[in-house]
Amino acid sequence: MKQLITQYGGLKKEIYILFIGKLVTAMGSFVWPMLTFFLTTKLGLSDGTATLMIATASVLSFPAALLGGKLADRFSRKSIIILFDCCTVSLYLLAAILPLTIGTAVLLFLAGLFQTIESPAYDALNADYSTSAQREKAYSLSYLGFNLGFIVGASVSGILFEKFIRLAFCINGLSIFISTVLIFFFVHQKNAISEDLQTLSENYSEYEHPVDEKLSVLKILQQRPVLIGMLLIGCIASMPSNLMGLLLPLQLKETMGEAGATLYGYLNSLNGFVVIVFTPILTVLLKRLTEIPKTILGLLLFVAGNALFSLEAAVIVLFAGMFVFTLGEVVTVLGSNPYNSRRVPASHRGRIGGISSVVYSLFSSLTQYLISFLLMVTNSNYRLIWTVFIICGLVGAVLYGFMYGPDKRTFPKLYEQ
Repeated sequence: MKQLITQYGGLKKEIYILFIGKLVTAMGSFVWPMLTFFLTTKLGLSDGTATLMIATASVLSFPAALLGGKLADRFSRKSIIILFDCCTVSLYLLAAILPLTIGTAVLLFLAGLFQTIESPAYDALNADYSTSAQREKAYSLSYLGFNLGFIVGASVSGILFEKFIRLAFCINGLSIFISTVLIFFFVHQKNAISEDLQTLSENYSEYEHPVDEKLSVLKILQQRPVLIGMLLIGCIASMPSNLMGLLLPLQLKETMGEAGATLYGYLNSLNGFVVIVFTPILTVLLKRLTEIPKTILGLLLFVAGNALFSLEAAVIVLFAGMFVFTLGEVVTVLGSNPYNSRRVPASHRGRIGGISSVVYSLFSSLTQYLISFLLMVTNSNYRLIWTVFIICGLVGAVLYGFMYGPDKRTFPKLYEQ
């Protein structure tokens, strides 16, 4: 038990501040898991229309992610987060004040857009304040912080959704504001690892050394084509993980009505609880595995969780599915998040992170459009839709396996024990 806690020691102060910031923000993050219920039950939209709206909003986020990556490499990452957090807080407060209409949904989507812009800067900060050897712990701690907050938020969401949704918007905005204040006062760019040039070889892996910032991202990717392959496969592999936030609430609404929102809140609470308990455990147990095997294992657990969701069986089966699904989420974070940070020059993290975000968002939107189409043509045959994406996940796992050899040949030093 002591090892599970002490493994997060020795990191820079800023990493712990980012951890707290994630925790506080996540305490109010329950608005997004309830978005599907909001569109269908509060605004009265059909399942297909709600899915189309969410997918269209995702498409609009593509240029936002590219912009965020460009800004993260050109300007102060701390300032970017503060600026767009303030915009997000303002939008949530407006949503709490104005009448509940389609305009409310637009405000929520815009808030998500600003969060998308700042996302590459936030991810880059975790890498900036950690050495290559600390990278997995830094991402693991950030992920743990998000879920410590989320477990509270998800429980509250089901209670607030039915009668106090305006209060939910206020809490979400306040939480983000508190996170912004913490980052403003306690995160200092001068302490970033990237500034410590005298110990560059100790802080970075060989493949992270900064290069000329004027060098194009395309040139970097051409020099390391395995990154392109992993990115494209990751798009296919991400499809099973995209279902839980969209198809599962629709299925619960179909079978339970508005009461499904309460159950969905409890399922998300279990998600947060499992992350809190198992993130440190799995970080220790899987520390000898490299990123690709972890990513494959995580994907297979996603698939198993989806298979349980597809049964439309007793509530206990849904909770079992969420448990397995969340284990997959934890393992995937431990594998995929540090992957690029150890293989991309520090000077280009933001831009490549932005491009990755755009590509993944594109496939997320395609997934949502496909779900919408399948819901319409199959008369909401949920089990068939789950099956389609389970197959996609299995294909992704096989393709990841084919990438292990090329990755090891391209980045051999990362495989040295």
